[in-house]
Amino acid sequence: MSEMNNKLKETGRSIFKAFNTGISYFLPVIIAGGMLFSFTLFTGHIENGAIIPSNQFWQNVYSLGMAGFSMMVPVICGYIAYAIAGKPALAPGLIMGYVANNPIGKDQLSTGFIGALLLGFIVGYFVKWMKTWKVIDSLKPMMPTFFIPLLTTFAVGIFYIYVLTGPINAFVQVIVDVMNGLSGTNAILLGLGIGLLAAADFGGPCSKAATAFTLALMAEGIYGPNGVFRMCCAIPPLGMGLASFILRKHYTRADRSVGISAFLLSSGGITEGAWPFAGKDFKHTWIACAIGTAIAGALGMVHGVSSVVAFGGIVAITGVIEGQVWYVVDMLIGALIIVAILAVTKKPLTAEELAEGNK
Repeated sequence: MSEMNNKLKETGRSIFKAFNTGISYFLPVIIAGGMLFSFTLFTGHIENGAIIPSNQFWQNVYSLGMAGFSMMVPVICGYIAYAIAGKPALAPGLIMGYVANNPIGKDQLSTGFIGALLLGFIVGYFVKWMKTWKVIDSLKPMMPTFFIPLLTTFAVGIFYIYVLTGPINAFVQVIVDVMNGLSGTNAILLGLGIGLLAAADFGGPCSKAATAFTLALMAEGIYGPNGVFRMCCAIPPLGMGLASFILRKHYTRADRSVGISAFLLSSGGITEGAWPFAGKDFKHTWIACAIGTAIAGALGMVHGVSSVVAFGGIVAITGVIEGQVWYVVDMLIGALIIVAILAVTKKPLTAEELAEGNK
């Protein structure tokens, strides 16, 4: 029993590591695409959730952004597979990611982001199994570049088309229907969850999980959770930056210098800007950021904040298609809640500590 538990734990760690690897490779792709979308909106506008460029130049910029978005799904699938089984898994992973994101088969079904996540793991473990095959010496050099990519793409591709597309597509549609029907208490609970994940580890794996969830929904045309999450990403560093200036008995001049950096990182939705404060006082910082960001997330869902870009902070305001004012107001509310909680829970520094920090 103990050996089985160890194997399950090891498998869980492997899956989690592969997921994080896929996210880390695909984030730069989606950020580049999202930033280009945002640039397009400087002069363009949004109609029915679609970005309308103002002229041909901005249409070209928009096309570059679309290229980034179209690469998003193949990249996450490919690099999940790569994390599990190395280079031989990359090509079939990229191919299957592209397949998942486009209609295929008799019924022309696509499974998008969720299908690509699943296929990344299937390809990775299939290739890992193939690498254990015992083959004659003359074929070994051809395995990683010819046989493994070819057989994996064929076997997993056929299995996906004839077995997986129907169930995964049905699952995706259930999620879409549930998300479209969210209101009242359910919407508040979702917002609380998104906000909590955004602040839980200051840009770490929990935040990346929320990123994957909101982008999967955005791929299905549901932009609310993405808008709320992008707003929430900016709140911990904004709140800590404000706290360092407002609560002058709790923070030193050195902390306020860090606070300026936190403001700048917050403007781009970079939650890691709160880490220096968490490093010095994790308990109080985490509690304040978790509560403030979760409440702001709930408010964002209630107020219908929606965004079509995959990055956050105030610089992403042009991508907010619904609730632009609330995007800013709820962000500030969350940050001020962080300040208020710290004012009550965090002890002021002693005169000696202030003097030392203000040198």
